[in-house]
Amino acid sequence: TVVQPGFAIPHIVVEGENKFEILLVRALDGIDFPHAPDPVRIMFVLAGSKDERNYHLRALMAIAQIAQEKDFEQRWLAARDTEGIRNVLLLSTRKRDANT
Repeated sequence: TVVQPGFAIPHIVVEGENKFEILLVRALDGIDFPHAPDPVRIMFVLAGSKDERNYHLRALMAIAQIAQEKDFEQRWLAARDTEGIRNVLLLSTRKRDANT
């Protein structure tokens, strides 16, 4: 699902229990998505089992907060390596869920 130009959060429910994974994708040249006017360069792929639905929703909330930062896209695309991408996420400001 493309949530804003150049940024997508595809997600899928998988069989089983206690499963949840996030795949981070940075495509500097962009990936064409159907019905999206711009190539996607930032993607968070979520895959989880039905019993992890609450975790899935909390992850979506955190991603949305991080992605709304004014310079998120610039920092994400400028990161030099995996460690740089991780730092973009870990050093981003976001509201913490009171239940965590």
